[in-house]
Amino acid sequence: MSQTRLARWLLAWAIATAVACAVVHHAFVLDVDEAHPRVVVASVWRDGALLARAVLARAADRDPRLDAALSASPGAVRVDESIVGEGPALAFAEPVLALSFVPGRDGMKVTLGDRTEYLTPDDLLARQGYDKGISVPSVQLQAGVDVPLALALLAERFGTSARDLVERARFRRIRVVRSVPGTPSPRVVTADDLRDDDVREAIAGMARYLARGVDEQGRFRYLVNAPTNQTLPGYDWPRHAGATLFLAQATALLGDADLGFATLRSASWLRDHALVRCGTHSCIGDDALVDVGSAALATLAFVEIARTRLDPGYALAVPELTEFLRSQQRPDGEFMHEYDRATGHPVDVQLLYYSGEAVLALSRAHALLGDARDLDAATRGLAHLVGPAWSFFGSRYYWGEEHWTCQAMDDLWDRAPSQPALDFCLGWQAYGRRLMYGPGDSPFDADGAYGFGPVVTPRLTPVGSRSEAGIATLEAAMRAGRPAAELALLDAQMRRSLAVLIRHQLHPGPSYLFVDPLAVDGAMPGSAVDWQLRIDYEQHSGCALVRWLALRHPHG
Repeated sequence: MSQTRLARWLLAWAIATAVACAVVHHAFVLDVDEAHPRVVVASVWRDGALLARAVLARAADRDPRLDAALSASPGAVRVDESIVGEGPALAFAEPVLALSFVPGRDGMKVTLGDRTEYLTPDDLLARQGYDKGISVPSVQLQAGVDVPLALALLAERFGTSARDLVERARFRRIRVVRSVPGTPSPRVVTADDLRDDDVREAIAGMARYLARGVDEQGRFRYLVNAPTNQTLPGYDWPRHAGATLFLAQATALLGDADLGFATLRSASWLRDHALVRCGTHSCIGDDALVDVGSAALATLAFVEIARTRLDPGYALAVPELTEFLRSQQRPDGEFMHEYDRATGHPVDVQLLYYSGEAVLALSRAHALLGDARDLDAATRGLAHLVGPAWSFFGSRYYWGEEHWTCQAMDDLWDRAPSQPALDFCLGWQAYGRRLMYGPGDSPFDADGAYGFGPVVTPRLTPVGSRSEAGIATLEAAMRAGRPAAELALLDAQMRRSLAVLIRHQLHPGPSYLFVDPLAVDGAMPGSAVDWQLRIDYEQHSGCALVRWLALRHPHG
């Protein structure tokens, strides 16, 4: 094909794409006018249950059903969802309908015959109906409204079937602005107004949420559905150990005896029930196949408990675990991430996170106990992670998840500084800045979060973990004497990320949608619309905030 013909084809493609985009925009764009709502859907909620609803012309209007529900139910709350925009929604295919709504902002207006019902964002949030429509596990992508759930809720209200709705009803997308009459607006934490008190309060909330969930045995409430306060099945040893590490840090920072008791209960469960034999060494797990990450994070927790003098006796368990970690290291510095207890042999596979965790654990063990073998293993492991472990952008370790590597780089800096590792981590943070949402880039108040596009809800856990590493990188870069302009960029990046974490922490969130608001107070949700709580959400965010205070106040 000649260059002229190719240029014509490209021009035709560009024109066709532009025309298609213009047609789609014209057909589906919302006509939003926040100053003049079309109607106000006023609801009365209490403990996650919808007690009454009325569609009003104005927010100032009264309705006897609302007044009766408020009078009959002490503690009930009226919530106004003003419909400020409306547009079409296509219901001919479930995936198309699922992706037609902005999570947390858009709901449905459905008309069947002469009757109209509204499914508002609060309706969907209470049932966790966002980011459930489309799932691509290979890239951990979830998006769209849970259409079967939405149709079931609407069918119940109409007294018909979901199929009847799809075949006969008219679906519209509505944009909603929520307000709670008589409730003052909370202070919004921003990067420019990030106070130490904000950070300490957030740390205390996260730590106390975790501590409330530690049972008498020392196990955490690992996974919780916030609206129902239901404990979900599942458990994970690395995350148990990581949560114990954060509790130990928060205890030392806040001097809270209750946090200390919870820390020691969770640590004792690791030491007394999960410490098992892996050949001639000790490791962490309860299955035939155990992983390096569990031993590494348990080491970090035990070191922190001993270092802060919460219980110095935990130092005795550290050499047992570091011997196991060193035995899993290959001559090139890489780690074999699993161990088969049945056969008594390491399994040479590599997974995300574990090598960085092992390097950080060995470094902190050396700082506590001074075993030169731990320092040597940590140094060789870090050199491998920032060197031979990489051959191209997507090889072996996903670059967006190198948070343990950069914490290890900083931890080793005073004893075994690595300029290549610092350059690696500064490059990683610069890459992260290109993926950060700015003001107005996302409908989720996501300035400081990481992600791409307006459709996918930004996750909060990566913000916490990348902030852990970013603050560690900033600290090492300061000690290395890097240029002030470079430090300023990283400092601003961290402030934005910490601010978005604090803004989205549950305090206790929209309490009227929760069965037990106080039970989830202080927790970090998965995202602005995913209120499933997992213990590592608090760990990563909390550890990042603890690091920030330590950077700002290095002497306590």
